[in-house]
Amino acid sequence: MTTTITIDGGKSELRLLLRTAADRRLGVGPGFSYRPGDDGVERILAAVRAAAAALPVPPAVTGVVAGLTGVPGEVAERRRLALGLERQFGGPAVVVEDSVLAHAGVLGGPGVVLCAGTGTTVLAVDAGGNHARLDGWGPHLGDRGSAYAVGLAGMRAAAAAYDGVGPPTVLADRLVAALGGRDLASLQRYYRDPDVVARTAAFARDVLDAAATADAVAGRICAAAATDLADAAEAASVRLGLRGADRRVSHSGRLLTPGNAVHQALSAELDARGLPLVAPVAEPLDGGPVLLRAAGPYARLLAHQASGGEA
Repeated sequence: MTTTITIDGGKSELRLLLRTAADRRLGVGPGFSYRPGDDGVERILAAVRAAAAALPVPPAVTGVVAGLTGVPGEVAERRRLALGLERQFGGPAVVVEDSVLAHAGVLGGPGVVLCAGTGTTVLAVDAGGNHARLDGWGPHLGDRGSAYAVGLAGMRAAAAAYDGVGPPTVLADRLVAALGGRDLASLQRYYRDPDVVARTAAFARDVLDAAATADAVAGRICAAAATDLADAAEAASVRLGLRGADRRVSHSGRLLTPGNAVHQALSAELDARGLPLVAPVAEPLDGGPVLLRAAGPYARLLAHQASGGEA
């Protein structure tokens, strides 16, 4: 029986899909980010072990694909991670950036995929396997239009409203609740939290909720995020020279849940630029078998990833 494992790992959580011809089982483990002094590969393997702990994993599998936000940049470390996965699951392993897995699952062919979760990565692929990657710069340098960007903008707007130097918004009260107070101790706990990026990104949910109640400040934040994402999709499409039906754009990540304020604004932005926003054909975890087969345009992209090149 063919058994494959697909791993989709990010800063907030890691999901592991065990797939056979007759069944699909999902396990969830902790997210991960690199910290000074940590063994990044071991942190990833520990998250994978946690996700697999409750699943009926056989002694050997047909293949493993891991698409990771924090994929090691060094070729030797990436290979060490692949060997660790092979030892754990008893089958060949492929390690790629999360945007590659997402693209294979969401589109499975030419087009642009916006990966908008805690961070932002944009990947365009054409029919020949040529590709263009934008953003992925992280929270300090990029992640434009991400949950982190939306959450941080919401927190800053809330603080300004609380101080009376910005327009009023329901986010002011939501910020105090998210921090657990506005006293010095609450602020220090926030800034000292090793998961401060994920915690900031989580505030995007409050911004989206506020936008749904017609809060003007939250609405402007969501519209700005949509513009940033549309700018990136257009730039990736132009850089790769996509034409015709290949100019389609799709998405992954919980920030772009259909119907929410960012998704609605993004659809309008892209439509105005002649870039249709299409629904994902599947989710990133469904990209595993596509990559294991090196189907469509992905063989060339996989070879580039194996050499340590960016997506």
